Amino acid sequence: MPTVLTQTWNRKTSTVYTRVLARAIVIAGGAETLADFLASSPAELAKWATGSANPPMPIFLAMVDVVAANQLTPAALENLPVARARRSRASLHGAA
Repeated sequence: MPTVLTQTWNRKTSTVYTRVLARAIVIAGGAETLADFLASSPAELAKWATGSANPPMPIFLAMVDVVAANQLTPAALENLPVARARRSRASLHGAA
């Protein structure tokens, strides 16, 4: 089930986290694309979108980088350990 996000700044639970997430989802073209990019799950994004939990700081900073660049950019993943590990695994499989 795709996560549908509307503008959050009119909600009581609007925080910098929910606003950055909402904008990053728009830039990515959808929650599933963003979740894949961040090596997260749509369920995690849904929790962050409702404000019931905040994303881990490295993921939040990656979303800030996406919003600042207005695109999914590899630079956003530089400090994201999970994404770096995923890239390393991919390069190992590619070399085999």
